[in-house]
Amino acid sequence: MMDSEELEAEVEAIRDDMTDIVSELDRRGHEAFDWRMQLRKHAAPMMLTGLGFLAVAAGATALSVRRRRLRNRPLAKARRLRDALARMIAHPELVAQPRPSIANRALAAAVSAAAGSVAKVVTDRAARKIVPAP
Repeated sequence: MMDSEELEAEVEAIRDDMTDIVSELDRRGHEAFDWRMQLRKHAAPMMLTGLGFLAVAAGATALSVRRRRLRNRPLAKARRLRDALARMIAHPELVAQPRPSIANRALAAAVSAAAGSVAKVVTDRAARKIVPAP
């Protein structure tokens, strides 16, 4: 068995070790949230990532502009008109389909909302029957 002095010495040693560990964890925590230090520490990878995003955005913009220019050429417009006429001749029943009016859309939205509310009430009641409230 250990006497009280040995136990106190062992507890003190453990406490010193824990203090060192907690201090290290605290230091690392502060480092992790110090954005200025992180920026200095990881400047090159962050810059490369930013440049990569910039290059992708520039490439997508350039591609979009190029496609728009090609699409606005007279020959491209003529081809699209030819294709539209071919579709119209092949399926005349699909030409000028009536679109629902604003009133019909509003009615559909109201019916959908009401159906959702009713479904919620029904499922809540069913759930209460299965699992009674405490």
